[in-house]
Amino acid sequence: MRHSFSFLAVLIGVFAAASLHAAPSEEVSEEPSQAPPNIVLIISDDHGFPDYGFMGHPDIQTPHLDRLASESHVYTRGYVSTPLCCPSLTTMQTGLYAYQHGYTGNDPAEGGDRQPWLDRYKTTPQLPLMLQEKGYLSLHTGKFWQKDPAIAGFTHTMGATGRHGSSESLGIGRNGMQPVYDFIDEAQDKQKPFLVWYAPFLPHTPHNPPERLLSKYQHLGHSAKYYAMVEWLDETCGELLGYLKSKGLEENTVVMFVSDNGWPGKDKVYPSELGMRTPITIKWPGKVEPKMDVSNMASNIDLAPTILSIAGLETHPMMPGIDLLDFDVVEKRKYVFGDNYHHDMVQADRPEASLRARVLVSKQWKLIVWQEKQPDLRKIPWQTKPPADQVELFNLQLDPFEQTNLAAARPDLVKALRAELDAWWTPRE
Repeated sequence: MRHSFSFLAVLIGVFAAASLHAAPSEEVSEEPSQAPPNIVLIISDDHGFPDYGFMGHPDIQTPHLDRLASESHVYTRGYVSTPLCCPSLTTMQTGLYAYQHGYTGNDPAEGGDRQPWLDRYKTTPQLPLMLQEKGYLSLHTGKFWQKDPAIAGFTHTMGATGRHGSSESLGIGRNGMQPVYDFIDEAQDKQKPFLVWYAPFLPHTPHNPPERLLSKYQHLGHSAKYYAMVEWLDETCGELLGYLKSKGLEENTVVMFVSDNGWPGKDKVYPSELGMRTPITIKWPGKVEPKMDVSNMASNIDLAPTILSIAGLETHPMMPGIDLLDFDVVEKRKYVFGDNYHHDMVQADRPEASLRARVLVSKQWKLIVWQEKQPDLRKIPWQTKPPADQVELFNLQLDPFEQTNLAAARPDLVKALRAELDAWWTPRE
């Protein structure tokens, strides 16, 4: 499925130009001079990459995220490796691709048992658990698909989540920010560095924004509710950032932003730019110079290595991502990769059983190779069907919304890029 927008020219210009449940944790003392910075990771949910003021949207108002971007190193060409929430969030927690951690979709096919995926998940590296080595307290909010965030080493949670979230955990932001504030206060009282995993169910459906926000966009038709939800997300981010400032924590806190996958509508679970692309921002006062990077590529696979580096920890050897603050390494990166699966999962140790497509992105090109035989699982009404062409090649510098497939015209380039893609996707290793 392909889209065009009235603000396409704007985007091309941007593209081309410049009560908590505490789990026990080991006490680790840190000298004040050696204490690592606090970390806040903001993860929006079902959020299209153009849908921010700082990304050029002509209507959506995101003043707080715009300010955050102005104070951050911004990768406008960030990507998620899998355009669906469970595998994307699991990649952020583990630093692994979906074919490595096993969660390729949201649910087992035919309503099967989730335990095989959970068993595999427990063998993977866990970012919150690794941060405990430096004394970090960590709070999880929002979705969690592995029953209870304590499994991953979060020291503080909003309770067990079941399939993907409880009313409490999914209510963060929509129902206020007090659990986050209480956690920050506790970490300060204990003189501990902290990780806030702020992943509100915003702008995800249900699109039920406050009337005061909806009225601002009502004249824009069917997109009005979604636009208002994005601004609602922005308001909650402003509240969180404001609290950090009021507590005198702004200077010693790294704030990062990413979306779990794209929107609008059917581009979720689809490997288009609207499904996979997201800005990734990193603010670290006095350490990272603000910059809008419109050329280099970043991925959600890089978040765990980056956070570990910020905390002064070594990256786990299983993690293939890079430190996004090592700008020389980022500059030399040739490709980012991704894969696309059916919404439903077949086997935890056979990701290929539900594979739909594999993706390679370079600074100029995007290659999508669709599986000749598609997984035959239960129908998901909003899951977009694969295109007629098994191989798609797009020049993203000239065609950022993937309107023209150049695969037939450039077989040499397809062959070269496909070799790189095949070398990356190795689930049997």
